[in-house]
Amino acid sequence: MHRYPATALLAAALCCACTTAIAKAPHFEKQGTATQLIVEDKPFLIIGGQVHNSSSGSPEYFERTVDKLVQLHANTVLAPVTWELLEPTEGTYDFGQLDDMVRTARSHRVRLIVLWFGSWKNGVSQYAPAWVRRDTVRFPRAHDANGRPMSALSTFSENSRTADKAAFTALMKHLRAIDEQENTVIMVQVQNEVGLFESRDHSPEADSAFAGQVPQALMDYLIANKGHLTPHLEALWQQNGRKERGSWAEVFGSTKDGDEVFMAWRYASYIGDIAAAGKAAYNLPLYANAWLASGEPGKFPSGGPNHRVIDVWKVAAPAISICAPDLYADNFKEVAATYHRPDNPLFIPETHADVWYKPSALLLHQAARNVFWAVAHHDAICFAPFGLEGQAVGGPIATSLKLVSDLSPVILQFQGSGRMEGILQTEASKAAAPQLEGVKEASGTTSDCDIALGGYVAHVLYSTVSPDDRAYGLIINTAPDEFLIAGDGLAVTFSSATKREVGFAEIWEQVFVNGAWVNGRRLNGDQTNQGSVVQIPFWRWDNFDTATGPRVVKVELFTHD
Repeated sequence: MHRYPATALLAAALCCACTTAIAKAPHFEKQGTATQLIVEDKPFLIIGGQVHNSSSGSPEYFERTVDKLVQLHANTVLAPVTWELLEPTEGTYDFGQLDDMVRTARSHRVRLIVLWFGSWKNGVSQYAPAWVRRDTVRFPRAHDANGRPMSALSTFSENSRTADKAAFTALMKHLRAIDEQENTVIMVQVQNEVGLFESRDHSPEADSAFAGQVPQALMDYLIANKGHLTPHLEALWQQNGRKERGSWAEVFGSTKDGDEVFMAWRYASYIGDIAAAGKAAYNLPLYANAWLASGEPGKFPSGGPNHRVIDVWKVAAPAISICAPDLYADNFKEVAATYHRPDNPLFIPETHADVWYKPSALLLHQAARNVFWAVAHHDAICFAPFGLEGQAVGGPIATSLKLVSDLSPVILQFQGSGRMEGILQTEASKAAAPQLEGVKEASGTTSDCDIALGGYVAHVLYSTVSPDDRAYGLIINTAPDEFLIAGDGLAVTFSSATKREVGFAEIWEQVFVNGAWVNGRRLNGDQTNQGSVVQIPFWRWDNFDTATGPRVVKVELFTHD
């Protein structure tokens, strides 16, 4: 079995010996309505790949994994560091796994987001060290509705919280020692998809707390934000009379939904305490990821940072900057919108990759389309398909990630400006035209989506091919009368907000050469339906140009009477 090298030697090798000033740690800044991650004094868009749970379990395997992610055009690797490997014996820390991950990321010139698998992962506690899991007296478990111990550590255990906090703080101190100069690690996830597979803990300690008063901090928040809470929390409070004090059942009701609010407070308080201690050791941005809420609490992990209880997490865990959805859902638009708030930028640390199976269908190329909507409509900080290393280097997700990565300076420039919008077809097209390039008089065709930007309205017509090839992309008003359009399976015409006639002055295919976008072909004739429409793909009968996937087009408009 492979043994990690002595951590003292690795730490010395990883630490920078130069005496130059230490760069400011990664942090968030506002740009217009957007929140952006700043790395080395520049906005950074995370085009990430989260590795499989055990892919960082050995140096050799992680090396192969990161090499594959680079080929898939990820600029950031999201990978676990586990409590069981960090502290195999109580009080003795082995930073070998972390050191190797940092070194590997640096050698491949990518950033790293550390996922702390501590007290919980996916609602249970299998990544806690064996010395924790064996001792159920010192480290008690949560109880189910029948009073039986479960596999999850109890949020009421001070011993568990203290032990996890010590290990996480040691991790953050070590990160600062080896990486404060280089900023290889840009964020840290605290725990993973926490929550209980019961609506709430039924241990004696939990029952006593549930019968007690709702903490004043949460009541003050509810009162101050009345009418502006998440719809679910607002409805629960209203249904129970909007009380300004009382027990959990009195304020939120004696239902499983009320139980979830109670557990959200418990998990957020526990994790928030750990996060605050780690942040004090090394001030990196921290986030918590959520298993999506579906059905009743307990069917999904009750108490996790899902969209229903984000407000509770904001109060109880201020050191956690973002509640982030693990977005495995077909209704991508609707779910993403529930996590995007002024105090909670959209950050997607996990999502399905190219092929995703549902009982009713095989859905293809979801992530290849969704990434455009996330970064353009929601100003997302991160988009990271899970298990990305299993995807084909030349596949649709790789093509989309490369294009978004190449466009990232432009995307970052216009995030929060109101001059950029996403395009994502989620329904069957309303248009009757069987082929985009065959659209006649496109300006008079009923559009599927209208986007107002820069004094114009872009009328987007979706492809009418199979649902697995639905339209997607983005549009940016880069200058007066100028637009950048990226995507696939769409046609775009324009009208003027002033009701004047609109013409295309120029339409250029854009190509990425030596780190810059430059004009490729001047598009006209058949490729633009005789100068009447921007269409991607350009023309299906052009058999010489067999390239598939998203393209980029630059358009200059003019108006006339």
